[in-house]
Amino acid sequence: MHTSATGSGHKSAADALVQELRRMPGVEAESFDTLTVSDPRVRSTQKGLIQAIGRIPRLSSWAFEAAVRGNPVTGWIGAVLMAVKAHFSPEALEHIQQFDPDLIVSTQAEANGMLDHWRGELHAPVCAVMTDHLADNRWTYDSVEHYFVANERMRDDLDRLGVDASRVSVTGIPVRSEFAQPAPGDAKRRLGLDPDLPAVLITGGGLGLQPYKQLVEELNRHPYPMQIVCVTGSNQAARADLKAMKQGSVHKLFIEGTVNNMPDWMGASDVVVTQAGGLTTSEILALGKPMILHRPGRGLARRNAERLQELGTALVGSSLQDTADKVERLLKDPELKARVATGLKKAGHPHAARSVAEKVVAAARAAQIQSRNG
Repeated sequence: MHTSATGSGHKSAADALVQELRRMPGVEAESFDTLTVSDPRVRSTQKGLIQAIGRIPRLSSWAFEAAVRGNPVTGWIGAVLMAVKAHFSPEALEHIQQFDPDLIVSTQAEANGMLDHWRGELHAPVCAVMTDHLADNRWTYDSVEHYFVANERMRDDLDRLGVDASRVSVTGIPVRSEFAQPAPGDAKRRLGLDPDLPAVLITGGGLGLQPYKQLVEELNRHPYPMQIVCVTGSNQAARADLKAMKQGSVHKLFIEGTVNNMPDWMGASDVVVTQAGGLTTSEILALGKPMILHRPGRGLARRNAERLQELGTALVGSSLQDTADKVERLLKDPELKARVATGLKKAGHPHAARSVAEKVVAAARAAQIQSRNG
């Protein structure tokens, strides 16, 4: 396994796949982040670049949109940057060589670029698990033999970027097996929720990046019966704000910080208000839960949200009021609920990790046979 994680989603996908691979007899697998063994200067340079680009959102948005269109300039720049990073990461190459894999799976675009630079020194075939809901040319390299993608539309994306359909499998994004289990009938009661009230979960990832207080205030203006669960992650300020308003909340309010049982909270929810990250949304899809993507930003988040909306699996909230209105609609409009449920059934891939694992092992065994005969 090979992951170069600058965000937790890429690592989560890799870990989910490793979890499934280790259940298979005769298979050895590891999840590896190149940055854990890279020169500290590589780590600090990458962090600095990410922070610098983040200060110029229009530039990062332009670059991403150009990559989606297949602009050769962005593809070339990305390949050069990853070649430089690979050149200054000999420890990462050495780690992979010592593991001596029969197959390498990348879960991040920049890992594809590094592996492409090392293709003369690594003899294992490379596959890529794409961890978003659309494709761009940062991922595409001739040295990647196969791509595992989230939905059928991505097959079209990759075809437009020059990747033949025979090199693409629609499997969904791997999520941990806990997200593949349907919620038990008493899921709400187990978590201390009211079993007779619909539950709205608001989550902003590990950092708790959501306007929790404002969302709760807006939901409190809607009389439809509900209970609200806010999982704030490491956002202590948001947690304190919510605790201060709990007593006066119109709806029952439950506040959690960092949790290790997110599958339980999602499974007990009737609607999830979240960000548009590839992994979080795939976990929600796997559980078959309606979701509202609150104010996705520019670039990748916006494109992910648009794709999920096109697939009929999510609604997009453009403002606090719009998000709250859509929460209420999802709770009380049976036609809308049925429409979203149909989209979720088509697009949810709860067993994506198993599907990818089976295909990966088959490819690794074929590579072993070819190596022996070669």
